[in-house]
Amino acid sequence: MNDQPMHIDPEKFAFKFLEAYHFDFNTQHLEQQAKQELAAYLSAYYLADRFNQIEHQNFNRPAKTDLSHLGFDELLKHVTNLNNY
Repeated sequence: MNDQPMHIDPEKFAFKFLEAYHFDFNTQHLEQQAKQELAAYLSAYYLADRFNQIEHQNFNRPAKTDLSHLGFDELLKHVTNLNNY
């Protein structure tokens, strides 16, 4: 197991996302396309930022949680909370 928390650079992640996403260039709809690209960039940026925050919180917990005693519903809730990014 890695002893360092994972960190994603939100700005690099957002730019890479925009590079991978192909917007159709249309001069008649430039403002609409700019809004779509901005929304895509900000969504990717804040997703990476939330991931980093959750990773930092979970990585720095003092003790590992013993999940063996949890029932299915409690375990599902725990996993859902971990995947909250």
